[in-house]
Amino acid sequence: MVTADVVQEIVTALTPFIGENMARSSARAHCEKLGIGGAEATPEQIALLITRFETGLCVFMGRERATSVLGPLRGRLGGA
Repeated sequence: MVTADVVQEIVTALTPFIGENMARSSARAHCEKLGIGGAEATPEQIALLITRFETGLCVFMGRERATSVLGPLRGRLGGA
């Protein structure tokens, strides 16, 4: 899947909870840390990226809510 599309999907899903700027900067930072920099992201990279967000969001909104927000996103993006 196109990396820019993955980032945009994540930003769209998280904007209502943490704001667009925080969502976008967090997505970019996580991509950098995980080495997701090419034009295409593998399903494994997508799954890892979503897992990283889910772990971080647990602090702000609790595990159940973080899972309910990111579970559908994982399904749409094809993350394992």
